[in-house]
Amino acid sequence: MTGRLDGRVALVTGGGNGIGRACALRLAEHGAQVVVNDLGTDEWAQGANSAAAEATVADIRAAGGNATANAESVATAAGCESAVRSAVDEFGQLDIVVGCAGAIIDGSMDATDEQWAQFVALFLSQKFWLARAALPGMVERGFGRIVTTTSHGATGLLGQPIFAATMGGVISMTRAIAHEYAAAGITANCLSPGAKTRLHATSNDMFVKLHADGLISDEDFDSYVNTPPPEYISPIVAWLCTDAAAGVTGEVFHTTGGTLGVWNRYEVVRTAYRGDHRETPPWTLDELDVVVPRSLLAQP
Repeated sequence: MTGRLDGRVALVTGGGNGIGRACALRLAEHGAQVVVNDLGTDEWAQGANSAAAEATVADIRAAGGNATANAESVATAAGCESAVRSAVDEFGQLDIVVGCAGAIIDGSMDATDEQWAQFVALFLSQKFWLARAALPGMVERGFGRIVTTTSHGATGLLGQPIFAATMGGVISMTRAIAHEYAAAGITANCLSPGAKTRLHATSNDMFVKLHADGLISDEDFDSYVNTPPPEYISPIVAWLCTDAAAGVTGEVFHTTGGTLGVWNRYEVVRTAYRGDHRETPPWTLDELDVVVPRSLLAQP
């Protein structure tokens, strides 16, 4: 243990498997006391079992750390509030929240209303409910670290409109928290990870077929097959929770294997200007036929 997180208390959701488990172990390795939250469902959000959370706790304790298990569902406001309360009850405070819990739920246009609500609750509302419950204590102590998981799917380039909307919402919400609470000593950042987890493994047959049908390149297929394990994701999460990252907030970090990157922020990239609106009429459609593709989209 390095001790860089000594005295800190962390809550990690989805801490029984995959990226959440790797983050819980890494935070404990650096001295944090950890609440490992995991409902214990299967990959498709079915069932419940505390064994996964308890196994991570056992590994932390075996390595000399301090942890406790929590098996509440963070797809509900009450479950998130209970998970935060368990950290305070067990360790006296909560300094770090890492929201990793997830499952495979239909995020396509074929999803039912029930699946829409289930998806949004687990992937977006979870982060809001956790932050709402944890922030008052963080503000009172003048220290807090919030890390929320998002995905490249936020770009919309993977299809799955519900998935895209939810992941994009996580980014916008996290940046808003970062802006609103910066003066209180609290940071909020997003993590867009690429790791081989049990959820990743469920896509194996699909990628094999896509490659066999010539729909994805050898390079993309090799990248999928050789996706690194979650242990390569957790260092940036632990670092964001240290004092060294006090000035880093509102960012989206992507990491996979030996690659670490940061996403661009929303910004205006090109502008067309025709003068003050008090002196010029609105654009005509004929003008926009030229201005939009050439000036704004930089098309020939």
